[in-house]
Amino acid sequence: MVCEGQTDVPILRAALHEIWPELQEVRCLQPELDETHRAKGPAGWGHVKAWCEAHADDLEEVLSPDLGDPIDLLVIAIDVDIAIDAGISDPPKRVGLYETTRLREQMTAWLLEASSRGSLPSAVVLSTPVMAIEAWIIAALFPKQRSPEKLEDPAEALVARKKLRRSARDGKAWKEFHIYRDTFAPVVARRLERVRKACAEVERTLHAVEQRRLELDGY
Repeated sequence: MVCEGQTDVPILRAALHEIWPELQEVRCLQPELDETHRAKGPAGWGHVKAWCEAHADDLEEVLSPDLGDPIDLLVIAIDVDIAIDAGISDPPKRVGLYETTRLREQMTAWLLEASSRGSLPSAVVLSTPVMAIEAWIIAALFPKQRSPEKLEDPAEALVARKKLRRSARDGKAWKEFHIYRDTFAPVVARRLERVRKACAEVERTLHAVEQRRLELDGY
């Protein structure tokens, strides 16, 4: 997978393993992780963009390397809350659920601009959590929360509900990796059906993954 930061990894990995248990390994290509699964290299949406642009002309080699096992599925994820910064055309004043399509179009452009392909390989699934992947966590933890994807800052909502602490350095939500890995990821996997019903982008992403699984199975 390719995603913005280390806390995205356990959430995405848990969801993928839940719907596709046969996946033997879910590796993170960006950001690069150390042996404890923490980021040891640069992270953020800009580095997802840089990864896409750097591999636009050799994506097939990434998926089917000369050495090593082929990659059956490549999930590339960017939260919708950065859609304006990512350079979508005619950006709105406020980002919302309707921007998922345009953000994926921008991500597709990064992956195609330096290549001769007309479309992405079927192994590539683009995911655009709304407004951020923390909305998936809200949906799992708080079933009475209506429309978690309409929360402008779901990480702040987790702070308000005492599921995350506030950083003493900058006052923002402190996204402690061990909480995402040990607490949030298991509950997202366990309650994934609920999350899919509450979050349209979760359903779209995981449906695309399931279609890829069926393709590989010969259906």
